[in-house]
Parts: sequence; structure tokens; C-alpha cells
Amino acid sequence: MNRFSEYIIPFGSCSNGLHLFEFELTDKFFALFPDSEAQKATVSVRISLLKQERQLQLDIHLSGTVTLPCDRCLEEYEQPVAGDFTLYAKFGHGNNEEEFDVVWLPFEAYQIDVSQYLFEYVVLSLPLRKVHPDKRGGKPGCDPEMMDLLKNLSV
Repeated sequence: MNRFSEYIIPFGSCSNGLHLFEFELTDKFFALFPDSEAQKATVSVRISLLKQERQLQLDIHLSGTVTLPCDRCLEEYEQPVAGDFTLYAKFGHGNNEEEFDVVWLPFEAYQIDVSQYLFEYVVLSLPLRKVHPDKRGGKPGCDPEMMDLLKNLSV
């Protein structure tokens, strides 16, 4: 059985037009990706699939939180994530390297596995620098003991 079977959209049984799909990305989903920084997660995904004769348009909206290690103190914190993305699936034998948001499917395809795309969109929603949000009064949200240690070890 495919470990990503929960994230397959069976568009072959859908008529042309708009169809909605919803997924919940949890710890179980991120465990499928060994290089994932996310350790705990609750991300809701809503996909509006517009099926047309020669292509599919997937409008993907995601929102939720992932637990990450802080880049500064290594303590875990919850990072909100949100984003809107569009993915086009075209039928034929095109070159996937030319366009970032286009995937080519064989003419006989009847389903699409969106797991890798959902993972990448969550990663794209993360900030470059992952640190605790500041507390009230502008104080860093990081572990104070670790901050003191870093301060003492810095030159």
C-alpha cells in the first residue's frame, strides 16, 4: 500500500468543473518526510480542483501551526503557517523543469498524489529564520538560560 494514499486526489471519477478536497496534515504526515524540520503539526488544507478537458487547476489554501526547533536556543516553539498556492496539472509529455507550478501527467492518469506538493508548500510558508516570537515588552521568547549561555560564550 502506498504510504501517501491519503493524499491522492482521484480526479478521474470527477466531472469537468469545480470539486473541493480537504486534508489534515499532522505529525503522521510529516513523519513520512525524513528531512522534515516540523516535528508536530496541525495544518488544514483545502484544495479547489477545477477539472478541465486538458488540464487540472488546483488552488491550495493551507493554514495551521507546526512545531519547530528555534534557530537561536533550540527549544521547540509553534510557528503559524498559511499560504495560497496554485498548481496546474497538464496532460501530455511536457518538461517539468520549465515551469515551477506545472506538473505533467500522462493522458491515461486518473489520480494525482499531492503529498509532495503539500509538504513543499508548508516548507515554503515557513520563515527563513525560525525563532521564538518575542514576549510582551519586546523580550526574546527564547529560553533565558540558553540566551545567558550564548551571551557568555560569544566573543
